[in-house]
Amino acid sequence: MNDILYILSPSYSGSTLLTFLLGTHPAIGTIGELKATSMGDIDQYLCSCGQNIRQCGFWTRIAEELDRRHVPFDLADFGTDIRGEAGSFGDRLLRAGIRGPFAESLRGLALAVAPGPRRALRQILEKNRVLAEVVCEAQDARIFLDGSKDPIRLKWLLTIPQWNIRVLYLIRDGRGVSNSYMRHYNCGMDKAAVEWRRTHLECERILRTRPSGSVLKVHYEDLCRAPGDTLDRIFRFLDLESAPACDFRSVQQHILGNAMRLGSTAEITLDEKWRTMLTEEDLRRFDAIAGGLNHRYGYR
Repeated sequence: MNDILYILSPSYSGSTLLTFLLGTHPAIGTIGELKATSMGDIDQYLCSCGQNIRQCGFWTRIAEELDRRHVPFDLADFGTDIRGEAGSFGDRLLRAGIRGPFAESLRGLALAVAPGPRRALRQILEKNRVLAEVVCEAQDARIFLDGSKDPIRLKWLLTIPQWNIRVLYLIRDGRGVSNSYMRHYNCGMDKAAVEWRRTHLECERILRTRPSGSVLKVHYEDLCRAPGDTLDRIFRFLDLESAPACDFRSVQQHILGNAMRLGSTAEITLDEKWRTMLTEEDLRRFDAIAGGLNHRYGYR
């Protein structure tokens, strides 16, 4: 298994919905976010199939196969998030956001003379590779979808020599993303807009290093308004036959990520609550901070 599809986007852009929809295609295997962070108390964590993850038969089989391959694996900490020891130089080196070419070349030089972080990175990447392979074998799929979104994570995954990575660049109106961010983190528009803009600039920097044919831009709004047409575009990008339209809730999946994966409705609804929830001052601040970028993405 060498074909990887990576969803790249800020949080709250619709990646969980997109993952569920793509996961209905028989050629695509996924567990959602391969980085497997923010899972909280693992003894209380529910797989998207509805079972506690420790009792889920799928995850039991995955753990058994990894054990057979002598790959250490713990549901409480997958070991697939690319990071170093908290507060260490290695952690800063591996997790700092994407900068320009000169800064990234300095990062590469620093990594070359830092054996500890370099060794940790190599081990984490190998665990990502093996886990993706095992999941695809369990799901009889040939393309693995990682919905982890992070630009810096994509940078490191691109160094796995066995992988051919194609990228879905998922874009949503920044006002909608910022509204969700404000509600989740109980913060003001300035912080939310800065975060949205920062993440997209990092996405653009990493995508400048990729061949244009390996990247497909997808808008959240198009996915919601015309899911069939949007998915067909993605399947063509992946050289896959179109899959018959189906209720994504009717297909048992084992997705990690946000609470949307545990819902019961299969109705695809465009979320534009920002139009009524954001104040005039919120909109003014967003426009001052990130309006130019939002306009460039086609939003007015």
